[in-house]
Amino acid sequence: MFLVYNSDVLHEDAFRLSVQDRAFQYGDGLFETIRYETNKLWFWPDHIDRLTTGMAALRIDQPTGFSAEALHQFVNQLLQKNKLVDQSARVKIQVWRQPGGFYTPTLNRANLLITTQPAGDFLITEKTKIGIYDTFRLVESPISRYKTLNSLPYILASIYKTENGFDDCLLLDQAGYVAECVASNVFWLQNDQLYTPSLETGCVNGILRRQVLRLWPETQEVLARSETLHAAQAIFCCNVNGIQWLRQLEGIGHFPNEHPTAERLFWQLLEPLRQQV
Repeated sequence: MFLVYNSDVLHEDAFRLSVQDRAFQYGDGLFETIRYETNKLWFWPDHIDRLTTGMAALRIDQPTGFSAEALHQFVNQLLQKNKLVDQSARVKIQVWRQPGGFYTPTLNRANLLITTQPAGDFLITEKTKIGIYDTFRLVESPISRYKTLNSLPYILASIYKTENGFDDCLLLDQAGYVAECVASNVFWLQNDQLYTPSLETGCVNGILRRQVLRLWPETQEVLARSETLHAAQAIFCCNVNGIQWLRQLEGIGHFPNEHPTAERLFWQLLEPLRQQV
């Protein structure tokens, strides 16, 4: 497979990083994962907005010639080079500070890496067993809403999920409020009202989360404990891979087909999302 490193198209075997690289040494950067499907980069403006505002939050300068149009051109070139134009793909854009210094960087210029790989289609699926991971709790900060190169809370939650036979886990914030799933934002329907955790919990401001809030502006962003979700009519999570019903939280079942509003909301969600791309 080929990749784009800064402005160069390279075979992945030819890609090299210095041992002093700050992505390796300090996790000093961030990334975006973008879905390519039906010959489109889904929600491209939102990804670019989150990438550029995240760079500003990390005080990483944009490279010369850095623009949404230039990045789009690089991605299209890479999809063609890797023969992915006619299928679904995952595009990952990583930006990090160039080498120099220790905790105090000597410069703030950015390195850019774009990679692509085949992906399945955006699907509606189910996750049966959902647990609660509270060993490593999230904290809201100026960078918590972005996808930084330090993903340890999610890695540790994923290990816990695997060790305990769960399909996914809910992460909590410092006060014990529900924040998000391992790799997706969570929503629930209660008394025909849609809810999602507030960004105050330290959850990522997910791209699909943005779309749901636009499509259903009456959605309430709240601070809620896991016990609140036990009374929900339905729970689902979403990310660039798709939308997943959460069927069982800590052994308590949720059956959205028994709730007409939940079922209608769920099946109406996919088509409006597709129309937004």
